[in-house]
Amino acid sequence: MIWWSQFQSLAWPEDLLSGLCLIMPGHDERSVKRRHTIARWLNLTSALAWRDISSKIRIRFPTLKTIEDAGLATEKEMERLEQINVACPHARWMAPLHWIQHVVMQEVKDNNPMASLVNTFMKDLQTVRASYRKLFSYDWVSVPLPYSQVAALATYAFFFFCLFGRQFVYRAKEADNQIDLYVPIFTIVQFLFFVGWLKIGQDLMRPFGTDDDDIELLYIFERNVATSFAIVHELQENVPPLDGSDDDAFWTLHARGERVEMANSSVQVHKHMPKLHSYISVNGSDQEYARTGCNKAERRKRRLGNEERIN
Repeated sequence: MIWWSQFQSLAWPEDLLSGLCLIMPGHDERSVKRRHTIARWLNLTSALAWRDISSKIRIRFPTLKTIEDAGLATEKEMERLEQINVACPHARWMAPLHWIQHVVMQEVKDNNPMASLVNTFMKDLQTVRASYRKLFSYDWVSVPLPYSQVAALATYAFFFFCLFGRQFVYRAKEADNQIDLYVPIFTIVQFLFFVGWLKIGQDLMRPFGTDDDDIELLYIFERNVATSFAIVHELQENVPPLDGSDDDAFWTLHARGERVEMANSSVQVHKHMPKLHSYISVNGSDQEYARTGCNKAERRKRRLGNEERIN
């Protein structure tokens, strides 16, 4: 479904910024400022890209000045974006992602993080860029207008002719003193279904509109802003220490040599062992399967079960 595919194409900041915290784990001012700036640029990219495809984001940010007033960009950054827009209007939204690459490369030169972490971060950044590009593709190449016009015309024309073709007609001799009380119940049901499907299809063509049933892209944007800054600040700076001063209950059981298991918090909760739906019961003992649990024993039982059915 196109509606669900567009929702899955939305960019989420968790994976990218979690990898960023591995590349820049420091708590010094420079590392914190770099993480903060990258998170802000990531949200700036969302604002620039989503305002071109979503009516709600366009209402929230009608001009670039409103993006600057919201704190997503500085005055100098907006000037650079305006210069980029004059040179190439289609490259403005991806400029902050390009800035992120330069900051990461500067971090590589300064602190030399693990190459595997940097490679993973760049792949995640590429995935984010591809998600925005995919949303633009859905917006540019939508369902052709004649398709929706033909579907609407065919639906309304069908019921227009039903008004005449499904009328209850009396014979001339029987119609003198009789009133037509016939109600086309099935035609009404057909009208509700067909027109309802038509309206649903029209709404799904533009899932980022202002209707109540459209995707709440403004809520997702505000949620991503709060989550991104929480990852690079609160989550990164509030890691509990492992100095032994605050041992958990499972570690205490392990230190005493006891078995670690969950305590029964409710007598109404019962444990149910997972059932093997492909298991074939055969005559004899199941000790071999219980003792080994290997695939060889399972194949042997299946073979025996097939031989019994054949015999």
